[in-house]
Parts: sequence; C-alpha cells; structure tokens
Amino acid sequence: MSEHEQPAAQPLAVQAVVVPALLPYGLLVPEGSPLLPAERRPTIEAVEHIAIRVADIRRAEAFYHDFFGMDVVFRARQAGERWEFLPADFDWDAGLRQGIYPEYCFLRNGPLALLIQAAGRGTVFVEPRLQHISLRVAPESLVELRGMALVRGYAVSEDRRHSFVFRDPFGITWHLTDGQAEPE
Repeated sequence: MSEHEQPAAQPLAVQAVVVPALLPYGLLVPEGSPLLPAERRPTIEAVEHIAIRVADIRRAEAFYHDFFGMDVVFRARQAGERWEFLPADFDWDAGLRQGIYPEYCFLRNGPLALLIQAAGRGTVFVEPRLQHISLRVAPESLVELRGMALVRGYAVSEDRRHSFVFRDPFGITWHLTDGQAEPE
C-alpha cells in the first residue's frame, strides 16, 4: 500500500463500540485506570440492604412494592424486649385500631434490599432519612474494618461477633456483617 492509499474501512458490524456506564445526571464513567487506586481491598461481597426512615411506612411499602416490584419479605415491630414478625396477611387498618403497627418493613427485588423504618407520621426530619447502609463483607475484612473504625475513634452503636455498626466522619452509619447468623 502506498502512502496515499487509505486502509479499507471495516464494516460497522465488526467495529467495537464501548458504551460507558451512565452515572446520575448524565455523568459518564471514564475509561482507563482509576485516578487513585486503593492500597488495600477489603472483600465486600454484597450490599446487604439500605435502610431508610419514613414518616408513613404503609405508604412507603406500597410505593416500593409497586414502583420497583419489590417483594415484602417481612414486617416487624418491637414487642417488649423482643421483635415480633407480623403475619403475611397483616391488615393495616385493623392493626392500627388494635395498636399494632410495623416499625420495620423489609423489601427485596434481586440484589436491591430496602429496610424501611417507621419514624412516625408528622416527623420532621432534621437528620438524614438514610438510616444506614449495610454491607456483607468477608470475615477477615470485618475484623480489619472493625479495628480501623475503633482505632480512629468512630462512634460505634453495635459491636457483635458477626456484625459491626459505626458512624463515619460524614454522618453515614455503616452496618458491616459477615453474613453469619448471630446466636440468640
């Protein structure tokens, strides 16, 4: 081929097209290496759930159930010192008349799980509605992250063998678990 000849154009069907993932507000994920690679990598296995506080738990449950097609996995309320799971056929109106009202509702659709917490009707939210983010991590990562949070003096609200809850410097509460059940 001489210097003036152009290479034959490849048919469109064989040209690779990279479509970057979209972030909110139309931001694009840049290709290539990260700007600042992490020096260590705790093993995060999954987002366990996202917990949010709402003023009207019945309305929130209906919205997430209908809008995102989420299954209602359970409804629970505190009864004295223990948690009580409400029956699958729980009647919201009858429950309200009897003073039985869910404090939590857990919904799931595939990898998305929401734990909705009733803050109470008429609640004025001065704190964020995001209650906490729950991650399932590898057991060795739970030990490492627990140690880092304690050494750095972050506020801890729960410290159990298989789970750890702390508030980061930006006010976000993190619930870390290795996914193993806690003995009762």
